[in-house]
Amino acid sequence: MGRSEIHLPADWSKSAAGPSNRYEGKTFTGRVLLDGASFERCEFKGAVLIYAGGVPPRIANCSFVQTSFEFQDAAGRTLAFLQAMAAPSSGLSAVFKASFARLFGH
Repeated sequence: MGRSEIHLPADWSKSAAGPSNRYEGKTFTGRVLLDGASFERCEFKGAVLIYAGGVPPRIANCSFVQTSFEFQDAAGRTLAFLQAMAAPSSGLSAVFKASFARLFGH
């Protein structure tokens, strides 16, 4: 899978541990890397939110218009594993749902 350019505000920077920036009241479009970042009262318009399995982002009081998720690297592999285990043909569907009760509202 090829990767497109990631559009971020001018004040976005990366440390050795990955992004660790806090954004308030910003508008994001295009591909936005979530790992290690904090977003408060931000707008995401036509954005693709990318999570690669790093430090989980903090997202609070944001709005989303025509926004989707993309999972890459470790996060993508974890998601593929969970989808396989949740499939009825795995025989683990009930175990999976019980293990993630909060996700399924139990």
